[in-house]
Amino acid sequence: METYYQGKEHRLSGRLDEMIELFIEEDQYRRIAIKENSVLTECYFEDRNQEVRSGDVFLGIIRKKVKALHSVFIDIGLKKNAFLYVTNNNRFEDYKEGQSILVEVIKEEEGSKGTKVTDKVSLGGRFVVFFEGKGIGYSKRLNREEFLEKQGNQNPKDGFRILFRSAAMDADKKELDKEIDEIHNAFKEILKKAETGIGPRRLYGESSILDRILRDRFSEINMIYVDTEDTADMVKKEYGLPSLVHGNGRSLFDFYGIEQELLKLRHRKVHLKDGGNLVIEITEAMVVIDVNSAKYTGMKNKEDMALAMNLSAVDEIARQIRLRNLAGIIVVDFIDMTSEINRTKLQETMQKKLQDDPLFSRSYPLTELNLMQLTRKKKGHPVYHFIEEECSVCDHKGKRLSFAYLKKLIKNELMKKVDNIEILDYLIVIGAPYEERIRKDLRSFLGEIGAEGKRIYLEFSASGDDFRIEPLVFKNQIQDKEKYLISE
Repeated sequence: METYYQGKEHRLSGRLDEMIELFIEEDQYRRIAIKENSVLTECYFEDRNQEVRSGDVFLGIIRKKVKALHSVFIDIGLKKNAFLYVTNNNRFEDYKEGQSILVEVIKEEEGSKGTKVTDKVSLGGRFVVFFEGKGIGYSKRLNREEFLEKQGNQNPKDGFRILFRSAAMDADKKELDKEIDEIHNAFKEILKKAETGIGPRRLYGESSILDRILRDRFSEINMIYVDTEDTADMVKKEYGLPSLVHGNGRSLFDFYGIEQELLKLRHRKVHLKDGGNLVIEITEAMVVIDVNSAKYTGMKNKEDMALAMNLSAVDEIARQIRLRNLAGIIVVDFIDMTSEINRTKLQETMQKKLQDDPLFSRSYPLTELNLMQLTRKKKGHPVYHFIEEECSVCDHKGKRLSFAYLKKLIKNELMKKVDNIEILDYLIVIGAPYEERIRKDLRSFLGEIGAEGKRIYLEFSASGDDFRIEPLVFKNQIQDKEKYLISE
């Protein structure tokens, strides 16, 4: 494999007791993954041509108010009006149709729902976040006394509240002051344009998902892997960070085992180390996670067993929520416990485990039925959105691998076979639902799966498998599959 470092240092900063690796793959979408101590914890797909992203600031015009829906509909220049959710009836009356309003996108458009916005606008950087208001605040992970001792007293800014992120602790004083001035000036410019401009128009464009990760986790990342020199140059130029450039024919995600982890996310059931499992169901209204003891063979006391099983499930629940990018209302059905001490301990453990998730809002105490409600903000789409498509065979009620993702997986699998042995003949068996699209443009399909220089035998199957690849080594194997030969 051809790999090399872009930059002088082979290892970035970050904590010595925790290895955090960032993987960036450029493809139809930019794919970003984070591993913590070799365990995949986060994965994002980014459409670089996306019109609107969370964090964008617009000067909009109020077009309609619907009190029954607690919603104000705002024209921000898109095909569909954005909506602002207002629960306070007194505030609802303050919004007037035709009025200009400054809003920030908090949730991109999805399906029939328009873009969700808030009029509580904020601007963030690597070290600080600015809000309209006054005063200075500190991240929960930032020790205020230690910060002030190292960075000195901070001057407030008229008309703004400043929140210092945990990364501000280790920031260079000049860099910290520079960022504060830049965000302060940018926010003042936004307010000036909002006061004198005419909407609808975008006043500020939030950076990409990758920029946000590099900004928010700047001081934590130990190693960065990329698959293009352009990405390596960008990371070096914008953030001064070195990266390892991957040069193998297989994709970056496949080579480092991330692709297989993503495929596991298609399964509802997640097995736990101690023998239990989680079952994850996504509905229109909420996400439901069921904790099951299954083959757990720990303690004999039922209450102790329930506590141990529930606590062991917490880590995986937190991981799955971030990894699958689940959002909105999440209800966890834990194993029944009667002890109030144990129930409180479980809720505190869950709250603590999720507090490092920037999108996590809060967890609520267990109900009498041992249900715990969590809330999490939405940014981007769940992973399923990018790797699955509706299945026409089952009247669009089920899901299958998207055609684009299927081709990517076949290419990776072919590359693995070629890496190991020099064989020219390969049988590819693919699910029948894909046949029409493949036969419609066979040449493009062969090019996209990297079939150059190989003899491909293509068979379609009605079985549930998406695909499988078999190298044809012996003469009788090749003769047996001759009728499926499509390329020489």
